[in-house]
Amino acid sequence: MSPTRRDLMKWAASAQLIPFLGTNLAGSAQAAPAALPTQKEVWDWQVWMAQLGPKYTGNKAHVTFVDWLAKNLQKSGLDVARENHRFTSWTARKWGLTINPASGKSFVAPVTSYFPYSGQTPAAGVTGELKYCGTSPKFDMSDIKGKIVLLDCPITPRPWGEWYEVLGINPPEKKLPHEVHPARSPVSDLTPFQKAGALGVVLVWTNVSDANAQDQYAPFSRPLQNIPGVWVGHETGAKLKALAASGAKATVTLEADLTPDTSTDTLIATLPGMTSDEVIIVNTHTDGPNATEENGGVGIVALAKYFSQIPKSERKRTMVFILTTGHFAAPYVPSIRGVIEQHPDLVKKAVAAVTIEHLGCKEWVDDDKLNYKATGEDEWSIAISPHKSTGNAMLEAIKGSKVHNIAVANPVKGGFLGEGSALARAGIPTIGYMPMPSYLLAGPANGCIEKLSAPLMHSQIQVFAKVLHKIDTMSAAELKAG
Repeated sequence: MSPTRRDLMKWAASAQLIPFLGTNLAGSAQAAPAALPTQKEVWDWQVWMAQLGPKYTGNKAHVTFVDWLAKNLQKSGLDVARENHRFTSWTARKWGLTINPASGKSFVAPVTSYFPYSGQTPAAGVTGELKYCGTSPKFDMSDIKGKIVLLDCPITPRPWGEWYEVLGINPPEKKLPHEVHPARSPVSDLTPFQKAGALGVVLVWTNVSDANAQDQYAPFSRPLQNIPGVWVGHETGAKLKALAASGAKATVTLEADLTPDTSTDTLIATLPGMTSDEVIIVNTHTDGPNATEENGGVGIVALAKYFSQIPKSERKRTMVFILTTGHFAAPYVPSIRGVIEQHPDLVKKAVAAVTIEHLGCKEWVDDDKLNYKATGEDEWSIAISPHKSTGNAMLEAIKGSKVHNIAVANPVKGGFLGEGSALARAGIPTIGYMPMPSYLLAGPANGCIEKLSAPLMHSQIQVFAKVLHKIDTMSAAELKAG
């Protein structure tokens, strides 16, 4: 049974949408649209998505997720177009590291993950003398031909205090951290080692706990390196460094499949408004290793279902929901950049864009002793907005909401990350919503679902509904201002 107008207004009041819905909806004589999908409904979608496993670009799980997104957007009455891309995908099947000391028995060293799109080996792996080459970013690359290279790779913090001018925070008494320490690889290119004749590379997380490092798909979105690489934890790395000094040998195994002509689709779903001359873009990507990277599509399905049930007469502009593929295969599949290049008419009509990524994240960090644990807090997120107009709209939307540890910020010194950056560079007033938890790139079997919050995710979707309503009431000139 569809909810009555009284049901909608009760929900809108609790979600603090009344100021943005305006008098037309509040006083409409037409049948009231349904509210957002319930928290349970959204969370059921999220759990189902997590159970698919890692959704690397074009794999079976990713195709299944994209098909589900298309089906549900069509069920809400949207016109869904597919744009197909084909590329050669790389998929790891088996990986490991065996050490043969100069004296003593050989042993299998624990590996936290592999280096994506690094390379592949036969089942027997590749074997060579283990050669320690130093600490990132400076490496000694002399005398590495025919050897297995060992690299110390400490992560470097991201200087949020330098990147961002904070416009506001919820709750207002909080302060944005000056630095954050995501588990991001400081080494993104192994080809210099390959060109120098090395057989393989072992990279060491030197200042990240093993629990934090486990299953990290890092670095992501790199071209094929043609040299196998694996990651190990800090304690294993220290042991290997000592063994390298005494002439130990190492065998790196990384069996992987190269699949030419892998098919993958971007979705462009259109919900007509009173005018098609101006559009609002809502976007995300669909590929990723876990339950939060990328679950923006789940949020978009909820928002599309909600806005589709508001009478067209009360939706000023056409909304275009773009769900791209290729975020994790960027050298081969263009993601949002491809949409911008292929649809200049859409970019010209766009008065604003809202990019939704990484919903429901709770904070997990390494403490000073490298114990990885939950803090009980929401993960810090940045709502990036170079325009004060969209920044102020986002500030109104988060005020008093249940979305905590969120800062609306102008990226004054870089830092516009994610799928919103290309839209902003194209001149569209853009809000790029970006939590960056330590586990963002981790790909365990359960998809890190235990690190996500159903209430937080639902509250974030409510905030996006509010900000989209607000943007739709603003003129194109107002949105361009600031």
